[in-house]
Amino acid sequence: MDIKHGQLPVPLPQDKFHKLDYQVMGQAFGLHTEMGNLWDEKEYQSELALRCRTLGLDAVEEVPITVSHNGFSKTYFIDILVNGSIYELKTTSAISNHHEAQTLNYLFLSNTQHGKIINFKPDSLTWRFISTTLHHECRMTYSTETIDWKPATEQGQSVFAITEDLLSKWGAYLSINLYKEALCHFLATPLENEHKRFISLSDESILHISGLEKRKNNLRHNLQKYLTRSHFSELLWINFNHNNIEFCSLNNSASK
Repeated sequence: MDIKHGQLPVPLPQDKFHKLDYQVMGQAFGLHTEMGNLWDEKEYQSELALRCRTLGLDAVEEVPITVSHNGFSKTYFIDILVNGSIYELKTTSAISNHHEAQTLNYLFLSNTQHGKIINFKPDSLTWRFISTTLHHECRMTYSTETIDWKPATEQGQSVFAITEDLLSKWGAYLSINLYKEALCHFLATPLENEHKRFISLSDESILHISGLEKRKNNLRHNLQKYLTRSHFSELLWINFNHNNIEFCSLNNSASK
């Protein structure tokens, strides 16, 4: 996988990260006390980076991480990189699982194990440590399940081949939207909205991508119901369940 960093993140052992974090959080608490909770994220980001630098820490804002493959390119931006460690700042009612997944994606792409989300919106500062034991080598170990994968269209064959290629270069566990955007790029299918439930591949075929650990059978039943009432003949479903990627093709007998 071709990954380019604006500034290289530095893997720190947990004890050293916590020592660094003690200094960063001291500045974050002071910042929240002085500025209150009504500013935009960028204002907190700029001020926190400045205060970290006054302590002698190396704090860089909006650090790009670009992941690319065969003409596809996607750039993410880390809010602040402090001594090589990832900090994501939020101004929201509560830190969500989506925020955690976003930060984990940055850890995976930078091959680091510890980061933190700081939320300045609540009356009292909130935060969440984000950690992983997965290294790049671990992410490159994955499996694919194809027992229910019998696509009848040319698009189905292409979807599997492209996904396999991406997994062989990128490994597993990355953002589902990253795989989705890359798939659409190589299939020459516009992705108008990354949150759209279905991607139309042709007049006959649609694609659904999920990231479920549980309730997969429930989703499968509902996908089949949707397909039966649609004009499509085939629904292709990829489920990224950590390092187990499941492929399933559903057919619409009513369309025949």
